[in-house]
Amino acid sequence: MKIGVLTEIINGHSGARAPLEIAAQLSRLGHDITVYAYDFWRDESMCTFLQKRKVQLVTLPKPKWGKYFVIPKLYRELKIDNPQVLYFSGTPPFFIAAWLTGTPIVRMYQGTQFDAYLEYFLPEQPFSLYTKLINFAANIFIYLIDLMSFRLSTGVVAISRYAAEEGESLYHRKVHQVIYHGISQLKSSRIKHQKNKVVHILSVSRITPYKGFHLIIKALKQMKTHSNFILTIAGSQQKSHYVTYLQKLAGGWLKIVSDPSDNVLAQLYEKSDIYATADRYLYFGLPVGEAARFGKPAVSLNYAAATEVIKHGQTGYIAQNAEELVKYLEMLTRDSKLRKRMGELARRWVKQFTWEQAGRAWEKILLTYAHSKP
Repeated sequence: MKIGVLTEIINGHSGARAPLEIAAQLSRLGHDITVYAYDFWRDESMCTFLQKRKVQLVTLPKPKWGKYFVIPKLYRELKIDNPQVLYFSGTPPFFIAAWLTGTPIVRMYQGTQFDAYLEYFLPEQPFSLYTKLINFAANIFIYLIDLMSFRLSTGVVAISRYAAEEGESLYHRKVHQVIYHGISQLKSSRIKHQKNKVVHILSVSRITPYKGFHLIIKALKQMKTHSNFILTIAGSQQKSHYVTYLQKLAGGWLKIVSDPSDNVLAQLYEKSDIYATADRYLYFGLPVGEAARFGKPAVSLNYAAATEVIKHGQTGYIAQNAEELVKYLEMLTRDSKLRKRMGELARRWVKQFTWEQAGRAWEKILLTYAHSKP
């Protein structure tokens, strides 16, 4: 089967990794796979990873006058290559070009993130009427562009039950199936970390307000029975105003690592004792699973699909509010035996999430829709 994978960028960070891992798995299953993406933020190690797995790459320059001017070029590429079916996890211009070809499109739905305009402001910052109106207009635009690809795709697959329920509620269309992402096994750094009384807490994601790093810091500041800890935030695409805010809020026990490589991430996971997240849009949470593969328990606020990636009281804790977040972080920071027991359960439980399994599930769906091409 000839499959086109439409995505934003060829990069291994966060959610950008998922369609590329699926592409690699589909190629391993014997299909002819081509990935179409923009050429900026290109990660050469990820390109090498895909090429070794016989995945073809077509990268398009970002047009000078805006992303939508890429439509004619991508349309021509798709008409020449003539894939039987398209896997879509990209931007509206890519979807429009794909839809114009008449090729069946299966969309991977990873959730809809509203209030994007407010990410330019600090948490708890008061908003003017003007700001609220701009944000409202931006939310309408976000809704309409997601509505377009959700309703016009031949099929829709969600990455969690929460994402499926949200998509069906927002866009009034049934999701075909839920397929969880796999959890990548980062290579161990094999560095022996010295045991000491300092508890290392880790949180990994894009460094922007909706990820809720400030909520974790506030919870840690409220702990009374344990003060010897370090919080490390590792992520990409950091918003400088938010980073400055976090540093002032936390003080000397906060460490920020920008754009970590997989090797650096592996070292951070190994060194950590607890994984923490307060991500408002936790539609699956790859870092939660990556931490679990290193035997680390997780604490999360009960946002989005938290209950699907953390088993409360077994592989970690899910806090219903800020007070519970403080309580669970405190419990884990002061009890090394509890951390070890939960971490081992997390390591075992996360083994069910594999890219091989996700690839096979996607293969079945894409085969079904490929046969619908006229």
